[in-house]
Amino acid sequence: MTVTEEQPEESDGNMAPRNTTGRKIFHWNTRSVALVALATFLVGLFSSWNYHKKYPPGTWESDFWADASGYYVYLPGFFCHGFRAAGMSDSLQHATGDAFNLDRGKDRILDKYSIGPSLLELPFYLIAEGITGRCATNGFSVTHQRSMEAGGMFYWVLSLVLLGLALQRLHPAAWWVPVATFALITFGANLFYYVLRMPGFGHIYSFFALVVAFYAMVTGLLKDGRKNWLFSFACALVLLIRPTDAIAIAGLHLWLLWDRPSLLLKWSFWLRHTVAMAIVWAPQLMYWRYVHGSWFVYSYGHETFVNWRSPFIAEFLFAPWNGWFTHAPVLLLIPFGFMSMYRQGLKRQVWMIIGALAITVYLCASWWDWQFGCSYGSRPLVQYLVFLALPVWLLLAKQGRGAARARWFWLPLLLVLAFVNYRNMMEFPSCFFGEHAWDWGTYGRNIAKAMGLE
Repeated sequence: MTVTEEQPEESDGNMAPRNTTGRKIFHWNTRSVALVALATFLVGLFSSWNYHKKYPPGTWESDFWADASGYYVYLPGFFCHGFRAAGMSDSLQHATGDAFNLDRGKDRILDKYSIGPSLLELPFYLIAEGITGRCATNGFSVTHQRSMEAGGMFYWVLSLVLLGLALQRLHPAAWWVPVATFALITFGANLFYYVLRMPGFGHIYSFFALVVAFYAMVTGLLKDGRKNWLFSFACALVLLIRPTDAIAIAGLHLWLLWDRPSLLLKWSFWLRHTVAMAIVWAPQLMYWRYVHGSWFVYSYGHETFVNWRSPFIAEFLFAPWNGWFTHAPVLLLIPFGFMSMYRQGLKRQVWMIIGALAITVYLCASWWDWQFGCSYGSRPLVQYLVFLALPVWLLLAKQGRGAARARWFWLPLLLVLAFVNYRNMMEFPSCFFGEHAWDWGTYGRNIAKAMGLE
């Protein structure tokens, strides 16, 4: 990294740095960032492979089970079977958690899950096929499993690099700020669980796609046509992976309305969105047409937001059974981070984040299964850590002697809590086996076991 004295800047319409106080800015050195990213990927990949060797394909704790296999089956289903059921065995369906169905009568592979994650898994699937030979296995081999784990780690590292570049653009900070920020949102919440433990569940791909959209919005819109296209394609991919994340995309567009209203008045902006949506959604629409005979299908059947009149909001947020706050100690910082955003002139963005989270929490708490099955924390909120990284970053970068003294107190404490959460993620038994949602005894025993105290 190089260090220069910051000069006051005027906004260039591309979210220029807002801190014009004349303090030092640390500019990222491309080679250093690349080396750190590579080292992080390799260490993470070794950890992932070392962990998953205990759970081969066909075991319920493997990362080819349930939702993960539902997202993934599009790849062997298309490349090796043309989505025909004849080439797949019932035993394979059962060995992967019955996440997809085989319609023998119509000879179709039926999958309720989005095709979005498989589009990002595709390069790593092809690598595995190159190693094993085209369709030489059932597509769920150990080699394919290792390749998918590499994909999850790759998209996590790339997400952090892009998110760091975006946040550095918004508010330049010293080198340790991104390190601490990413440590807190990765290990102080449930992000790493869906990077290392359950990379196939789709949440790391939602996180990555939203990071790309945020990065493109912050660093290049108006000036760089390629960033305009990148923003449109990323938004389309976010919607494809999890349609309820339209709320997050609406939040980004609201930010654009405040920051660059002229952009939203250009017909070319919406034309790019339309083209990107058509291209990104085409595989999903064609699959539905081929399998169901209709271009648009609600594939989840009777699984709906049946609790909309009495949502389980308290449980979704605070219960020891997959509650958000009980599995994300970094959230303790967010109110103080929002105060820092206020002081930086990002008041409307604070309310955008709060509003997007409130609507998403209501929807998730209204879902028929508010716990979202065997998971760690409130997993539909993983991708919203993209937004929450901003208040954490600003709080860490806060200047002044008083802020520095306070940071010496709370930052070590939060890092310790993040470490405890990391250990809990690594030792969590995949499901919360408590007697009810508010079983604090089981929650405490899980943490004690993770820390070697039981």
